[in-house]
Amino acid sequence: MGGGDSVFMLSLLILCAGLVFVTAVAVRLVNNGKQKSDIKEERLTSVEEKLDEILIATKKKGSK
Repeated sequence: MGGGDSVFMLSLLILCAGLVFVTAVAVRLVNNGKQKSDIKEERLTSVEEKLDEILIATKKKGSK
């Protein structure tokens, strides 16, 4: 029975290692996705600010 127990423990160890690896990959993918969406939000915010400035400038020219 000692040989069977060691095989069982080894298979559990391999299973746990695989689970840790899959979890690490999933966390990394989620973090990369968040970083990309943050960059897109920053770009959109800067474009909105520029459009607001242009709109204000056109309103000022139109009122003169």
